[in-house]
Amino acid sequence: MPNLIFRLLLVQLIFVLIVLLSGYWYWLLNFELAFFSSLFIIMGSFSGYKRLVQRRLDAGEGEDSIVLDKIEDPHELYDEKHKQEETAPEELDLRAVVKEEKQRLKANKQTFKKTIKSASGLFSPWRFLPYIFLVLSFIALNNNHILDLNGFLIGLAFGIATAVLMGMKWIKNAA
Repeated sequence: MPNLIFRLLLVQLIFVLIVLLSGYWYWLLNFELAFFSSLFIIMGSFSGYKRLVQRRLDAGEGEDSIVLDKIEDPHELYDEKHKQEETAPEELDLRAVVKEEKQRLKANKQTFKKTIKSASGLFSPWRFLPYIFLVLSFIALNNNHILDLNGFLIGLAFGIATAVLMGMKWIKNAA
C-alpha cells in the first residue's frame, strides 16, 4: 500500500508542476482542494465502516447461523416448515396469517439499539472533517472569485477514483 501511495503522490507532483508551469494556478488550486477533500472523505468512510464491522465481529455478531440463513433464503422458500405446510392443504384463517406475518416483520426490523451501534460509522470525525473542508474550500474559492467548476469537479472525480483504488488495495492487503 505505501508503494501505491508513493506512486500516486509522484503522479500528483508531476501534474502540479506541469499545471504551475502552464500558469493555471487557480485551476490547480480548485483541483487540489477538491481532490484531497474527496479522497479523505472516502478513505474516512472506508476506515469508519471497517472499524464498525470489526467491532461487531469482535462482539460476536455475524457468527449466527440464523443470519446466514436469512441471507441465503430471505423468503424461506427452502424451509422445511413451509414444505410441510404446502403438502398438507388445510383451510387457514386469513386473520391469523396476517397477524403472524406482521409479528414476523416486526421481529426482523432493526431496533433502536442496533441503529445507535451503526451510527458510529456515520458520525465518524474522519468522515465529517473532510466534508467541512470541502464545503469551506468551495465557499472560500467562490468568495474570492477564483472558483473554476471544471477544475473542482475534475478534482472531485480524480479524488474519488484514487480513493476507490486505494480502498481496493487496502481491502486486498487486509484479507
